[in-house]
Amino acid sequence: MDLTLPQAANFLKLISKHLPDMLWAKDLEGRYLYANDAICNKLLMANPEEVVGQKDVFFAQREREKHPQNKQWHTFGELCFNSDYVVIEQMKPMIFEEYGNIKGKLVYLEVHKAPLHDENGKLIGTIGSGRDITAQVLLEKKNEELAYYDQLTNLPNRQKIILDINEKAPTACVIFNIDEFKVINDFFGVESGDKILQDISKWFLSLDLKPYRIDGDEFAILYYENISVENIKHNIEHLLALFEEELFHIEDETIHIQFSAGIAKVKDKLLTKADIAINYAREQKIKVSIYEENANIEQKYKQNLAIATSIREALLDDRIICHYQPIMDVQTGEINKYETLVRMVDKDNQIIPPLDFLKIAKKTKLYSHITKEVIHQSCNTFKNRKESFSVNLSIDDIQDATTVQEIIHTIINTNTASRIVFEILESEGIENYDEVANFITQVKALGAKIAIDDFGTGYSNFEHILKLNVDFIKIDGSLIKSIHTNKRHRIIVEIIVDFARKTNSKTIAEYVIDETIFSIIKEIGVDFSQGFYTGKPDLLK
Repeated sequence: MDLTLPQAANFLKLISKHLPDMLWAKDLEGRYLYANDAICNKLLMANPEEVVGQKDVFFAQREREKHPQNKQWHTFGELCFNSDYVVIEQMKPMIFEEYGNIKGKLVYLEVHKAPLHDENGKLIGTIGSGRDITAQVLLEKKNEELAYYDQLTNLPNRQKIILDINEKAPTACVIFNIDEFKVINDFFGVESGDKILQDISKWFLSLDLKPYRIDGDEFAILYYENISVENIKHNIEHLLALFEEELFHIEDETIHIQFSAGIAKVKDKLLTKADIAINYAREQKIKVSIYEENANIEQKYKQNLAIATSIREALLDDRIICHYQPIMDVQTGEINKYETLVRMVDKDNQIIPPLDFLKIAKKTKLYSHITKEVIHQSCNTFKNRKESFSVNLSIDDIQDATTVQEIIHTIINTNTASRIVFEILESEGIENYDEVANFITQVKALGAKIAIDDFGTGYSNFEHILKLNVDFIKIDGSLIKSIHTNKRHRIIVEIIVDFARKTNSKTIAEYVIDETIFSIIKEIGVDFSQGFYTGKPDLLK
C-alpha cells in the first residue's frame, strides 16, 4: 500500500523513535520530514520538534556559532548530508560511508539511502538510515597501519610496496641500502641506530620523495613516470651525492652515512629484481647497480639456490664427507697430525671442493650443520687412532651455542678432546675477541688445542695471539708459496717463527708444494709442513 507523505512520516516515527540507528525522511529540498531520537541527539544536537522543516546546514551553522574558534567543529550536515540531494526522477537506493567532524571528533557513518515516492509513484523525497561505525573504521585503520606501516619510522613497509606495485603498476623501483649499518648498531647501540633510521626517513620526506622502509637498513622509492633507466640512474647518483653531504648526529658525535642503490625498470617481478640489483651493488662494492635482463644476475642467484638445495640434500643423504691432509714434523719426517677438510659428493659421485659450496652454506644457515657433521665424522675417525687432528671453525660456529654444545659433547664422548686442534681463521675470528677467548677457555679445559689459521696476512695481530694463548700458528700459504723468490716473505716467516718459539707456540707452514720450499722452511725452523709435497687430502683407511 502506497503511503502519503504524512503517513510515511508517522509510520517511520512509530517504528524508529527509540532505535539506536539514525533514521530520517527528507523532502526533495533536503528539509527534514522526520528524524528519530538517535540522529537528533548524536548528529544534529537538537530536539525532534526543532528538526522538522530544517536542513542539515542549519544545525551545522548553529553548532559552529557556539564554537567560533573552531571552524571545523561541525561539518557533517553541510558537507555530507545536504550536498547530494538533487531532484533525480529515477533515484536508486545507495549504501556508502560518510564522515565529518562532530564536536571536534572525526566520525564515520554507514549510510543507507532510498527514494521516497507518493501513492502515485512520484519521487517526493528520500529516506535514510545511519549507523556510527567510527570504532570499526578506526580499528581497521589501526590494523592497516600495523600491517602496512613501519612502526619505527611510520613509513610504508615491504608489504605496502608489494601492494602498491600490484595495484598501481609503477615503472621502476630503486632500493637504497645503508652501507655498514651493522657497524653503527654495534658501535653506538641499537637505540642510536634507530634514531639514525628515523633521521634518514625524515631526510627522504624532506625531498618530497615517497619512501618505503622495506627492511632493517633498506629504503625504497617507486617511479611512475616513463623515463629511461639512464635518467633514473642520473637522478639516483645526484640523490646519493646529496645524502653524502648530510650530517647525522648521535649524541655529541657527527657521522657520515653512505648508501648503495639498486635500480630495476622491468614489467614483472619489479621488487625482486630491484632486490637483485642492490645485492649485486653490495657484493661488488659499487654505488649504483642496474638490473639488466641479459646480465645473468638472476641466473646467478638461481644457481646459488640450486647449490643450497644440493647442500641440504647432501646433508640428508650423508654425502658430506671428510678428507684428511697429512701434517709432517719437519725435523723427524713423521706424520702424526692431519687437517680435516670437508668435501661434498654430488649425485653423480663427483667430489665438490669447499670453495664451491661453503660460502653459500654460510649464507643459508647450513654451515652449522656442516660443522657438526665434520666434528662427528672426524672425531669418530680418530677415536681409535693415535694421531692428532684439526678441524676448522668459523666465528659463526663459535657464536652458535648449539654448535659449541655439540662440539663439547662429541669430543668428550669420543675421547678425542686431548688430540683435537681447533683452527680459527685469524682474519675472521680474532676481531670477536671475547667470544673467541671464552670458547678457547672451554675447550682447553678439556685438553683441546688451538691453532690460528692463515697467520701473516694483513689482519695479523701478535697481541691477540699472546692473549689467546694459542698452541699452533699456521703461516699463511701466500707467504710460503713464494718464500724462495720473495725476500720480504721470508723475513716475515722468520719473524713469525721467532715469535712462536719465544711464546712456546708451534708453527705450521701451509702450501708446501715442493722440496725447495720444504728445505727453506726446515732451515728457518718451521715445526710442521703441510701441502702437496707432504701429502694430498684423502680419505683415511
